Amino acid sequence: MRVKFLFLVLTTAVVSFATAAQSLSSDHPRTVVDYYMLLPDKYFEANRDQRLHWMLDPKRGAIVDIANRYLYAPGDGAQTDIYTCIFKRSNGDYLVGAGYNDKDGVFETFLDFFVYDQGHLRNVTKTVLPVRFNKELYYNLPRRGTTIVVTNTSGKKLYDLVWTGKVFSLKRA
Repeated sequence: MRVKFLFLVLTTAVVSFATAAQSLSSDHPRTVVDYYMLLPDKYFEANRDQRLHWMLDPKRGAIVDIANRYLYAPGDGAQTDIYTCIFKRSNGDYLVGAGYNDKDGVFETFLDFFVYDQGHLRNVTKTVLPVRFNKELYYNLPRRGTTIVVTNTSGKKLYDLVWTGKVFSLKRA
């Protein structure tokens, strides 16, 4: 009787733990595509299906680099291109960067940073950047590494934003 009771308690604990672990891992985004799909609707004219299939179509020039936590989703005349990059935080979570550099005068340059918070992305841009964002500059999210290169409109490098694991630090050119 005692062995059966112990077996029942142990089995219940294992099943509960496995279920909890599965729900945690399945709800939390895992790849750059998962984070990209959580970006706020304000960045998109495309619907969710178009975001995933049309914008991320490699035949259109999309880059989905899961290993380097980077993607480039080209738009068109109505939809801006979007670059997305994930930076690992020192606590093990991720910071998601989303940006676009308007070189044609069609869309506005933007650079925003988010953390995952209970099923949504929360904007933390002001808390991670050491300088104020300037829409007149170009912010190049890295495909490799953790440094954002900032240039002026003529391409001259002004400074780097170097990821520290918590915030970006400014490194002058």
